[in-house]
Amino acid sequence: MKIIAKLDEKRFPPILRLVVYDAPHRRVHHRIIQDYRGFLREACTAAKIATPIDHPIDLYVNFVNPTSPDSDNLLTALYRAMDGKTMKGPGILTDDSLVNHDRIWKFFPPPKK
Repeated sequence: MKIIAKLDEKRFPPILRLVVYDAPHRRVHHRIIQDYRGFLREACTAAKIATPIDHPIDLYVNFVNPTSPDSDNLLTALYRAMDGKTMKGPGILTDDSLVNHDRIWKFFPPPKK
């Protein structure tokens, strides 16, 4: 799994933009969601985003080659991984209720020839 993160603080509320490659869906083992959280934290650290975020944000996510075409399963797994009130260790957000608005895109690259 690879994740690229960026926080656009020039807007209100700030926009957390994520590009998530090979995102898991919510019906995977709990440990996979815990690993997902770790990848999210690493991406935020690399982008110099201070976590946990404790203010309202908008969330824009591009799922590249996700493990499911079902948007609900992908988004639920992401929210579980980001929420500081679930799982072990600090989350990306203190609480997932801080997300005002979310927008998602899915991209399934064509097979390599």
